Amino acid sequence: MLISRCGLRILSKLGYLSKSLIERSKYSSSLKLCAPVTSASRYYCIKPKDPSDTLNYEPNTPKPFDDIDYDSITGGDEETLSKLKRLILEIDLLYESGEQIPSRLRVDQWQNLLQLSSRSSRMKHLKYLFLIEKKKENRVVRKLEKRAERLERYENEPKNNHIEYGLLRNSMFHRIYEKQMNSLYNYRLCEAMLYGQDILIDCSYDGHMSLKEQTNCAKQLLLLWSYNRTHKDPFNIIFCNVDREGTVFKCLSKTIPTIDDPTFPLNYTKKSYLDLYPREKLVYLTPHCNEVLKEYNHDDIYIIGAMVDKMKVEPLSLAKGKRDKIRMAKLPLDLYLDWKQGTKNLTINQMIMIMADLKIDNNWANALKHIPRRKILEVDAYQRGLIGNNHKISAKRIREDFRRNSVYSLLIKK
Repeated sequence: MLISRCGLRILSKLGYLSKSLIERSKYSSSLKLCAPVTSASRYYCIKPKDPSDTLNYEPNTPKPFDDIDYDSITGGDEETLSKLKRLILEIDLLYESGEQIPSRLRVDQWQNLLQLSSRSSRMKHLKYLFLIEKKKENRVVRKLEKRAERLERYENEPKNNHIEYGLLRNSMFHRIYEKQMNSLYNYRLCEAMLYGQDILIDCSYDGHMSLKEQTNCAKQLLLLWSYNRTHKDPFNIIFCNVDREGTVFKCLSKTIPTIDDPTFPLNYTKKSYLDLYPREKLVYLTPHCNEVLKEYNHDDIYIIGAMVDKMKVEPLSLAKGKRDKIRMAKLPLDLYLDWKQGTKNLTINQMIMIMADLKIDNNWANALKHIPRRKILEVDAYQRGLIGNNHKISAKRIREDFRRNSVYSLLIKK
């Protein structure tokens, strides 16, 4: 009897509390925490009518899959459409969990994500796209900040009644516009096509690179062409073994929309270098061979492989040179430099920088200055004495001579 009476009292109290909560909910119109219930350690709230009244309100930010052109991505294929829907669900889960996801994805980026097989590779690619997007945003912000600082500095400078020369002021010279500089650079390239030295870029490594490496290769080809364009003695660059349907050429054609114009100074062909030049003149530059390129020969036609191998380093250019039975050579990096870190595989644009400067005076010391300093051990200038034909003693040879002399002196003392 005592237990039943206690149970009835508890039920009556709970009923009274529930009635009071219902009466309070009738008069409340915003999402605000009600008074805590003493009999239970919870807080009750009411569904909001106005989002501005919420305590933890987050605005509706656009997601990367809000505006999707399904027909352009899938091409009407039902299997691809089902894969795309699963991919959207996966990206939605990553977005809600706070992963680094770009705010917008283009059609080609969706297609690239559909080609990736594993979830980890898709997450890495999404993070890569996110970092690129943030870099572009930061670049725009820095540009606007510099413009605001420049205008503020111009307004705060003291003014006088005399003629002022300088930026945003009067000038006694005509302004050289970017269009005029482009015309000059294109004229140099056209002149190199007629009378300059030919150099070949082998673009047959698309199948040996990942998607990220292919996009990086396209960027390096763009840097290669732009540096050669501004050089005082440019090459006649010919891209051979080009696959127009490959990722590298598609990325390159996006950055250079006028690549197919007949007046644009860039040569590319799907033919092999064996169909363009005799086999005796060709020299394939590869870091995996034993033959060292001692000096630049203007009668030879040098070939640079358009490949980025960050994931796995394989001697593909060496195998191709042996298969085609042409000469091969590598840069004398061990003779002039002491390597500090990383592989000795240089980027494509660094190779064209070295070869362009080497063509002028055949001086390796000046040509190898384009290698990043972070990869080389630094030594004092007085230790690098000149010997012979402007050859510099490497830091490796200095250390070996010092070690040999120190051991020899110890033996003499004993």
